[in-house]
Amino acid sequence: MKAQPLLYLETSIFGFYYDEQPANQHRRHAVISLLGQVHTGQFRAVTSSVTKDELRAAPEPLAMRLIELLADVAELQLDDDAVEQLAEAYIAEEIVPKKFADDARHVACATIGRAEILVSLNLKHIANEWSERRINSVNLREGYSLLSIRIPEEVIRYED
Repeated sequence: MKAQPLLYLETSIFGFYYDEQPANQHRRHAVISLLGQVHTGQFRAVTSSVTKDELRAAPEPLAMRLIELLADVAELQLDDDAVEQLAEAYIAEEIVPKKFADDARHVACATIGRAEILVSLNLKHIANEWSERRINSVNLREGYSLLSIRIPEEVIRYED
C-alpha cells in the first residue's frame, strides 16, 4: 500500500465542522469528509499545540466538542524556538500580519513538521496562491522544503 500523505490541519478546519451557516455548508461537508477519511486511515493527519490552544479558547461546550475532533490527529512535538524563528520570518516578509502570529506559527509547524500539505480554510492569511508562493520562498531561503497549501475540497478523495 502506498504511504498516505501527511496533512497538517490548522484550527479553521475544526471550526468549520460545526458551522451551521448556510453559506458554509459546502465547506462544512468537505471538512466532515476530510476528517472521516483521516479516521479511516486514508490520510495521516497532524496538528500542533497552536491548534489545541486555539480550540481550547472557544466557548464551552463547543471547545470540548472541537477538542474531541483531534482524536485521530497526532500532535507534532516541535522545537518551539525553531517554530518562532520561522514564524517571525513569515511576519517579517509581511506574508502574515504580526497581529495574526498564530497563523504564521501554523505554517511554521507544518513546515518544520514536514507535512506535505497544510490544509486550511483561512483564505486571508494562509490558503491562497500568493501566500503559498511567498511562504515557499521563505522556506527555500531558510533551508526548508516546499509546502503545499490546500483547502479541504482539494484534498479529500472523491468516489466515482
